[in-house]
Amino acid sequence: MITVAVVGKFMLERSTLESGAAELIKLELRGEYSARKLAGVDVSKLSEAEMEAAAEELLALNSIALTSVSARGGGDDVIVKVEIQVAGGDPPDGKRVRYFRMSHGAVTGWRVERETTALSYYFKLF
Repeated sequence: MITVAVVGKFMLERSTLESGAAELIKLELRGEYSARKLAGVDVSKLSEAEMEAAAEELLALNSIALTSVSARGGGDDVIVKVEIQVAGGDPPDGKRVRYFRMSHGAVTGWRVERETTALSYYFKLF
C-alpha cells in the first residue's frame, strides 16, 4: 500500500503544469530579458535606425518558447523546471534551463514566487 502511495506521489510531482502557469513563467522571463536589454539605453542618443533595430530586438524577446516544462511538489509549494528558447535560439542570458518556485491558490491561481536552484527541484523527490 505504501508503494502505491509513493509511486502516485512521484507521478504527481513529475506532472506537467497547466498552460496558465507556463504563461506566467513566460511573462516573468519577458520582463527580465526586456529590462536587461533596456538597462542603460539612452533613447535620446539613438538614431532612428538604431531605435528600429532596438525595437526589433525587443520584439524578438517576446518569442519565448518553453520546450520542456516539468513540476514537482503540489499546492503552495511547486518547483518548476523549464527549458527555454528565445526566437528559436538560446536565451539572452545563455541559461537554457531555469527553475522557479511557484504556488497555487484557489483565489489567486498560479504565482511565480522566485527563481530557485536545481537542487531544490531534485530535493522535491523526497
